[in-house]
Amino acid sequence: MPKGLVLAWSGQGGDWFVAMKTCLILNPKAGQKAGVTTNSFDLDDARDLLQRHGIEAEIFCTERADHATELAKQAVADGYERVLAAGGDGTVAEIAESLVGTRVTLGVLPLGSVMNVARMLGVPRDLEGAAAVITADRVARIDVGQVKGTARESFFLEAGGVGIDAGLFAYFNQMDRGNWRTIRPLLTFLWRYRPRRFYLRLDGKPLTTRAMMITIANGPYLGAALTLAPDAKLDDQMFDVRIFNRFSKFELIRHFLSITAGRRSYDPKIMTRRARVIDVRASRPLMAHADSQPLGTTPVRFELIPSALSVYVGVDAACAPALSRPPAAMGAEPVTATS
Repeated sequence: MPKGLVLAWSGQGGDWFVAMKTCLILNPKAGQKAGVTTNSFDLDDARDLLQRHGIEAEIFCTERADHATELAKQAVADGYERVLAAGGDGTVAEIAESLVGTRVTLGVLPLGSVMNVARMLGVPRDLEGAAAVITADRVARIDVGQVKGTARESFFLEAGGVGIDAGLFAYFNQMDRGNWRTIRPLLTFLWRYRPRRFYLRLDGKPLTTRAMMITIANGPYLGAALTLAPDAKLDDQMFDVRIFNRFSKFELIRHFLSITAGRRSYDPKIMTRRARVIDVRASRPLMAHADSQPLGTTPVRFELIPSALSVYVGVDAACAPALSRPPAAMGAEPVTATS
């Protein structure tokens, strides 16, 4: 039998099936905002959920930052064919990093407070519904972003960017950890920030503009489910480049408020381009981010890796998957049992 496959018994018809070797990586600290738990889910809860849905899986718990990446990398080496991520967007991103370029399928059990990735994949916030998505076996290959900044390199699933949003995310991340002393420097940052001159290369074509921020979107949502790129698709093999070039600071904040929690808002002040490779420089070093995490400052390069990750996709009526093509069914094939 191929590595990573196990035999499972089907109660319907009494056949043996090849089932994928599965593990679940659980972040027991997921669902915490500013030190307050918003979604309690522990190891026993995970076992019960998997049992109710007939999912055989080993369970591993994260113990520190980046541990999910290590566990997922080991899972690939050990022949697991699907890895389920039980955590927030950060946990999902850490696990996805180790699955890029493999045939291992990623499933999402959303425990975070926002869950942009689950939203983009049509996975419901309800854990029973999310588990049902995994057993339904609808799979898509999605694109992944890769970015190189002055401080580090990273993959990303949602979006990257340069400008005022990168600064805001840096402060918000501190407050998310309970550090409310950052409010005063945040207000100072907002007061002093001005539009900057950007020098872009979009698949080699130069573009110079003055803007508050540039968003390089793989999917439609970022941060607090901000619909920064409503038409972006995870599988169209292109980035949506959103250039906020005619906003004042207060207009931009008002726009952010209008698109929070997945709401869509049209604004003609945003210039949109599409490209696979984007180089960004600015008239002075500006902060950059990927999936709301800091990268350092410009210059920075964003590059799309097409069809890099296999994921389970749902059909949540509240949020259709951000895909240009329907997912493929991936049913297990019956095999002959041997003694």
